[in-house]
Amino acid sequence: MHPGRRLNVYDIHIHSRYSDGEAEVGEIARRAKERGLKVIAITDHSIEHPLGLSEGKAKRRQEEIDAARSRYDIEILSGVECGIGGDGEIAMPDFEFDVVIASIHECLPPEEYYRRIELCIKKYEFDILGHFHSNIFNSYERIPEKDAEILDMLAEHDIALEINTAHRAPPLDLLNPEKKLKYSIGSDAHTLSRVGDIDWALKTARGLRGWRFLL
Repeated sequence: MHPGRRLNVYDIHIHSRYSDGEAEVGEIARRAKERGLKVIAITDHSIEHPLGLSEGKAKRRQEEIDAARSRYDIEILSGVECGIGGDGEIAMPDFEFDVVIASIHECLPPEEYYRRIELCIKKYEFDILGHFHSNIFNSYERIPEKDAEILDMLAEHDIALEINTAHRAPPLDLLNPEKKLKYSIGSDAHTLSRVGDIDWALKTARGLRGWRFLL
């Protein structure tokens, strides 16, 4: 975590109208400012999503981010959330993002779920594993040995494990307070009212020891 910053000033997973969110960039920035946030990341879905970011949309969004950053005096990161495909692949438009989240967005058999994430970690450089074992997409039995392997791989590759309020992910029993992992906190907001809704993530993060924050 950046020296001097508190956990409750971050929300590193927000969607705008540039994918499937309901709010404009400026509206999100204003709401974040009202809630006392200092750093947010607008992480719209990538090109695999029907409403996701193209190169043109990413550039237009960046112009709005720059304007909102100046107007509201808040740090706004330009991010993207990529769905993890069948060969562990993620796809992005030709744009330089500040933050890249990779997430599973399908209900899959457990072996396939773990296989895709492992391949993705091995193949790509990204910043955050999003909503691991989401309560929305979780329709399977977890495999403790595979969970441990994923966490070890995240630590080895310096990838943050997201604590996601909207999905109540990861499951609390998966987190080992003694394990040296990097974490990220996000609301996964798709509506303006949920920007900065990170209370569950904060409560979860404060129960960990020896952890590092993404920023």
